[in-house]
Amino acid sequence: MGAELERRLSNYQPLWNEWYIDSFLGESSSAAVYRLKDKNGRKSAVRVLTIDTRRQGGHLAELTAAAVKRINDKLPLAGESFIVSARNYIIKNHENIGGAPVAADILVQTDEYEPLSKLTAQGQLPYVTARKLADNLCRGIRTAHKAGFTFGDISTDNIWTDSERHFCIDAPCTFDPAHPDLTYAAPETQNDSYDPRKADIYSYGLVLYRIFNGGLLPLQHEGESDEQATKARLSGEAFDPPRGAPPELARFIMQCCMAHPETRYESMDEVYRVLSQLTIDRVPTEYEACYVCDPCSSHKKAEEQELPAPTEETAPAAVHRQPPEEGEFRESKGMRLYVMVLLYMLLVAGTGFLFYSIFFMK
Repeated sequence: MGAELERRLSNYQPLWNEWYIDSFLGESSSAAVYRLKDKNGRKSAVRVLTIDTRRQGGHLAELTAAAVKRINDKLPLAGESFIVSARNYIIKNHENIGGAPVAADILVQTDEYEPLSKLTAQGQLPYVTARKLADNLCRGIRTAHKAGFTFGDISTDNIWTDSERHFCIDAPCTFDPAHPDLTYAAPETQNDSYDPRKADIYSYGLVLYRIFNGGLLPLQHEGESDEQATKARLSGEAFDPPRGAPPELARFIMQCCMAHPETRYESMDEVYRVLSQLTIDRVPTEYEACYVCDPCSSHKKAEEQELPAPTEETAPAAVHRQPPEEGEFRESKGMRLYVMVLLYMLLVAGTGFLFYSIFFMK
């Protein structure tokens, strides 16, 4: 977002009369997130979204009113799992000497999150982590739908991780239903009337398609742009299942991505029920074999940023591989055999020590 945004933020402080900018957490193409602290050391965060009519067109008052309505619709979801929280907000118009404001910053108080691109910058997500992402997003969207909230802008750019490494779905307040991001949009969104819940299911499926297809969209070949693949998909061209997903998961993803809304899953409740029945009994070799590029990175700036020092969660263990997150493991025959041999050796050693104690240490 640059030095200009940080200059404006310094002028806005203290936010909500008590919070001060502490450090930069991350950004997507639509928002930058900063950690906040108050004078007592408490922590919070702010997500900054900028409306600029010089780039977006339209009238600032109308765009701001639409953003405020979306924020107010989302406020009841604050604190729900797997959803990026919106707890409070303020709007700051940019100074425009000699004329009416043409741009504004919308500051949304939230919790600490990091963008998905920070995890994918070093390569493909481990398979178990990718499955965790599928589960977390499904739960978040399901919760929102139950509360009457639909997203309309589900994409890899709007996926963040919280402090407990859970994946959370965001709903930027600058979303314009009349002009959705076509990269993940359902075909029916090009018409005047459609079911936004069914459209969310499609976008959710398309996000999973990309993650389990080596970072490529349907009909996209290595080296081609997102726009080419999106145009082909929206024109009605059929596409194959994601190459990196085992058969059951691939069928699930394709069911979400059916072109006609009535042929998709009926609701996110059904999506969740079916997904929950798909067990992780192995790490499919096709998942790693399909990797061709950095999946989910929708803008180059994240790739150009200096990467943090490798940690236990982020350091690659092999080519494009990362160790599983804490509490996760890979179920494999080799690992089970290793554990069994180790337990057998401990049993033999314990038995030997017991006999030694009985007969030689009297």
